[in-house]
Amino acid sequence: MDVKTTDLPGIGKKYSMTTVGGKHIVILLHLTGNREIYYFDDPDDDPLATVKFSDEEARKLGAILLGVDYQPVADDRMDLLLRSVRIEWIKVGAASQLKGKTIAESQIRKMTGSTIIGIDRGGAIIGSPDITEVITEGDVLMAIGSREQIKTLEDMCR
Repeated sequence: MDVKTTDLPGIGKKYSMTTVGGKHIVILLHLTGNREIYYFDDPDDDPLATVKFSDEEARKLGAILLGVDYQPVADDRMDLLLRSVRIEWIKVGAASQLKGKTIAESQIRKMTGSTIIGIDRGGAIIGSPDITEVITEGDVLMAIGSREQIKTLEDMCR
């Protein structure tokens, strides 16, 4: 899919694309953080649908579209996945023993068996964070592990 980007002075940015099915989508990203999505059969016609999102709503939608908390898996693998592996988002609390430590210093893998695969820091996603990344209060850690491993990490994050 080819995405065209246009600066809109005083407004923000415009992203235009054509889907594989030939439909046209325009996304306006306002300087305020708000987003508007327009869906067209033909770019010369009026939009068939328009959706407006606040910054927070757009970030949540983006996370859903990225598959942050759900990734479709073939049925034969789903049972194995559900029995053995979980991916959870865990918020780091004010009293957490992890706060102010790097991933390496906290020894999360050694202490819990789980692995940090991402961090949501105020809406900015850090994918596959380096072990030198410092964990801060309010961070939301995306972790993978067994139910028991995730539970142990949750306890450390409180």
